[in-house]
Amino acid sequence: MSTLFFKLPRLAILAILVVLIGGLGAMLTLGRQEDPTLIERYGYVLTPFPGADAERIEALITEPVEAALMELPEVEEVSSTSRAGFSQVRVEIREDLSEAEVDDTWTLIRGQVEEARAQFPTGVGAPEVERLYVGAATLVVGLTWTGEGDVPLTVMRRLALDLEDQFQRLPGTEETQTYGMPVEEVRVVVDPQALSAAGLSFRQAAALIASADSKTPAGRVRGEGGTIGFEVGGEFDGISRVRQVPLLQRADGSAVRVADVARVEKGFADPSTQQAYENNLRTVLVGVYISPGQRVDKWAESARAISDNFAANAPPGLKVEAVFDQSLYTNDRLNGLAKNLLFSAFIVIVVLFVTMGWRSAIVVGMAIPLTVSLVLILFSVFGHPLHQMSVTGLVISLGLLIDNAIVVVDEFDQMRAKGQTRFEAIRQSLNHLAAPLAASTLTTALAFAPIAMLPGGAGEFVGMIGLSVVFSISASFVVSITVIPAMAGWFDRKRGWETGQPKRPRRWWRDGVTNDFISDGYRASIEAVLRYPLLGIAAGVAPAIFGFWLVGQLPSQFFPQTERDQFQVSLQLSPEADINDTVDIVHRATDLINGIEGVEDVTWVLGQPSPRVYYNILNNTEGVEGFASGWIQLDSNERTHEIVGEVQRRVRDEFPSARFLALPFEQGPPADAPIEFRIMGNDFDTLDMIGDQTRAVLGQTPGVTYTVASLELGAPTMRLQADEAASAMAGERLTDIAADLSAELEGVRAGSVLEGTEELPVKVIAPMSRRSGMTDLRSATVGSGSGTPISALGDVTLVPETAVITRRNGQRMNQILAFLDPYTLPAPVLEDYQARFAETGFHVPAGYEVLIGGEAENSSDAVGNLAAVGVPLVMVMAGAIMLVFNSFRMMLLVLATGFLSLGFAFFGVWLFNLPFGFNAIIGGLGLFGIAINGSIVVLSLLRASPAAMADDVIAQREVVVDATRHIVATTLTTMGGFVPILLSGDSFWMPLAAGISGGVGGSALLALYFTPAVFRITTAKPVRTALRHMFNRSEMPAE
Repeated sequence: MSTLFFKLPRLAILAILVVLIGGLGAMLTLGRQEDPTLIERYGYVLTPFPGADAERIEALITEPVEAALMELPEVEEVSSTSRAGFSQVRVEIREDLSEAEVDDTWTLIRGQVEEARAQFPTGVGAPEVERLYVGAATLVVGLTWTGEGDVPLTVMRRLALDLEDQFQRLPGTEETQTYGMPVEEVRVVVDPQALSAAGLSFRQAAALIASADSKTPAGRVRGEGGTIGFEVGGEFDGISRVRQVPLLQRADGSAVRVADVARVEKGFADPSTQQAYENNLRTVLVGVYISPGQRVDKWAESARAISDNFAANAPPGLKVEAVFDQSLYTNDRLNGLAKNLLFSAFIVIVVLFVTMGWRSAIVVGMAIPLTVSLVLILFSVFGHPLHQMSVTGLVISLGLLIDNAIVVVDEFDQMRAKGQTRFEAIRQSLNHLAAPLAASTLTTALAFAPIAMLPGGAGEFVGMIGLSVVFSISASFVVSITVIPAMAGWFDRKRGWETGQPKRPRRWWRDGVTNDFISDGYRASIEAVLRYPLLGIAAGVAPAIFGFWLVGQLPSQFFPQTERDQFQVSLQLSPEADINDTVDIVHRATDLINGIEGVEDVTWVLGQPSPRVYYNILNNTEGVEGFASGWIQLDSNERTHEIVGEVQRRVRDEFPSARFLALPFEQGPPADAPIEFRIMGNDFDTLDMIGDQTRAVLGQTPGVTYTVASLELGAPTMRLQADEAASAMAGERLTDIAADLSAELEGVRAGSVLEGTEELPVKVIAPMSRRSGMTDLRSATVGSGSGTPISALGDVTLVPETAVITRRNGQRMNQILAFLDPYTLPAPVLEDYQARFAETGFHVPAGYEVLIGGEAENSSDAVGNLAAVGVPLVMVMAGAIMLVFNSFRMMLLVLATGFLSLGFAFFGVWLFNLPFGFNAIIGGLGLFGIAINGSIVVLSLLRASPAAMADDVIAQREVVVDATRHIVATTLTTMGGFVPILLSGDSFWMPLAAGISGGVGGSALLALYFTPAVFRITTAKPVRTALRHMFNRSEMPAE
């Protein structure tokens, strides 16, 4: 079987063509996206309750929803925010659930929310369960008014809905969403005096109007010809129908209609709670998200064609253009990685040519396209798209996937030099190497398997790196024991002993570069290590220990910021700010930012989350008029480093009362802030006191720009201190008074008008003049008939009140978020804060605790998950090594070389002055499987030599020297594969590349010096005699 392809060259050629064509077809059909698709484990339940304060929202809405959700074992965490008028409960589903299980969990969540809804008081709006799509928008199109005069919001709204509808019909579209869309409604603006004269309250009028909007089934008429449905018609079909609704029947038979007491008009919500601006021009954004597995470049071509055609037919003054296009970043990222892949392949081929000669370089080099093609086919079979993680996995594995081929070709060459025919050289080489190659392949695959199996957000993000390497290593093993030996036989030259000619002189282009002086010196060093094993042990252990010491001096960083020509901005005003205040500051901030060189566009969305232009943005701040977020487009990636800090400083200085953040996009799973503390307890004042103490220390810590407390006390609130006796005499209970006032100030829904396929809500509300001042409020009346003025029921005063209440897993929480200067590492800042806090001597009161979140929590969780998956697989790796060698001592020796190589990896990270982050950790884990391969090869050859096993130092030296060429070749090709990444300076991949390169270089030193030294000790006769006496054996087995 091992010589099948050599004996049947046509079969071999057919197999090669099938694999290459299959790989090309897979490359053309695989989905393409910039980043991995993360499972939608996050979401929220948003419930409106107009007029209710934060504490009432907490008690009546938030707690029932939390309790219902926490009953589900699939839910990992429940956190909530209760503020005036809104309850928002955020849900996080367990990390170990699959995508299908997560989908089922969302169905259960909706059911639980419906059960909780039964406990809500009257007046509470319908809860909205929203799954957060974790990923960047594929395309964001802006409809921006650039013309003169008032902004035609009606036209913009209709066109935005039309464009959204066209995108929804485009094949491959997952979902669409609009931003800054004006909310159109039919407003019944009631004259309070006229309504009072008619003897009705706002609530009564709204109820009467709503009852008229009906299309109620009234049974079925059954006759001889069959049955037919019967219904009572009366649904609202236009404004005129609403105007004609009778509210009251007079004694003379006439009716008081809506038009007699109110003005009915179609307009927009006033004030508008959500707006969007591009360079201070009013805009409506349409965001489109494609379904996973699509080719984003092909889909984007179709989407852009729709947008361009729509723009050509847009009215004058309305600009329709893409403000964000993910396909541009995807193509740029994948093309850059493809260039790295080709550059790595070129470096690898050059190294092979220099070390092994042109024939071997061609044969071994064929493993690259064959293996890559097989990996692409596997991607297609298992449904994995191409993105930066999967392609980077190929770049990482490029130097690894030819290791097996190098070993096979080198062994074949040595067999031929010893006088074996081509057929026998192939057969004996594979018989000799099959087990060691399988073991090294298995150990490498097991080392990267924990990365592929890592649960949670970090695993979903980087998991494809591990899977790509596992696919590559497995495919390379298959190629190396099938096609490569056959090609080595076909390309091999006739040897001198076959032609009867004297041995030809060595030529570097044919046999690889050699230097007798270096070779003799190297041979002497190997012999010295074998004669004095402690030298070899010291040569391997001392640098590794130094590397372990260095890693403790490195700053840590979970994931670095991405290098992109955009960065995110957000603006938060005080709780009492309205949308007009936000618009004013946004306009002034935009003018300031546009004056900075390199800024091209500034996009803001107010009152709702902005489009996600990067995959891990999880902003779900909904319904807050004082909040705005967006992004700034620059002219190059390099500008981000230069500008982001300047933008933050300038805007902070201009608006000191606002919280303005300018932050580069960060890779990895989402986090609320780089540094986060969760203060858990029950009493508001105590939570606030601990939070103030924490923020005071954070404010003195260098690197911290802003601190935010989620618990907000002391917000100004107008309160009617009603006298219950006076209220009873007026025929009103306190709850009725609150409901009447809410209807007048906030409005109340009273049915809907159907226009085509769009449903417009009908809202009954008082005129703006009635809702804008204290004097008008005091004169407002409640109750039926002529009503009772509020001033007669009690005093209206301005009092402080809790504005925002946050909770986590059913317990009150004060979440403290600390934002840092751009490009500041969180770990040193957190360490500095903890030292400063300890100096204060402050102790958290009993019953309260402070938990650390943010990047520190994400990093700890990810490392814990990696250890939970990695430790069992390392045990399996150890078992596989023990099966190959049938020796516990050899297994320990191999694992020791893997562990020591980590020290060299840490030295590599330090050498490039990089932080120690999660990528360095997963690089170290992957390195563990790579680093032991050289030791496995050396030990296999030593154990296969009877003279070496008999403690013949010269025989041991020659075995190690014979193994040197392919160990050096595999080391150089593996390190060469990382050169493009190291040269690119990419902050995300540099720690991984530097770590693996340093570790692989160190593993060659360990394989050629440390491993033979320890092997010599175990085979030395005094040691063997001591071991025999120790274990009471009459003779030691041959190991």
